[in-house]
Amino acid sequence: MALVGLERALDVLVMRAQVLAGNLANASTPGYLRRDVPFYEAMRTALAGQPLSRVPTRLDMTSAVRGDGNNTTPEKELAALTETSLLYRTILQLTEKGLAQLQAAITEGRRV
Repeated sequence: MALVGLERALDVLVMRAQVLAGNLANASTPGYLRRDVPFYEAMRTALAGQPLSRVPTRLDMTSAVRGDGNNTTPEKELAALTETSLLYRTILQLTEKGLAQLQAAITEGRRV
């Protein structure tokens, strides 16, 4: 994936982390329905050049709803945040390697 694609992936993952953190913050809010950013669908949108404001945020209609109308659970949100964090770190490492390769190409392999 080109560096621009990696940058867009990082942007999508930051957006997903913000949505998941919002879910966690509203875990006890009556009537709140959890949201998520489907990563692969969001990446297709982002790589098509669409602004992040066009990246879809989906309501989770599959999770069980409690008596207060809320369907979030801290465990599910923390698991999703952990997954997002791991993806973020992996893509960040790929970005660092890509930048190191560019630097090596620019300096023709000489250390700067």
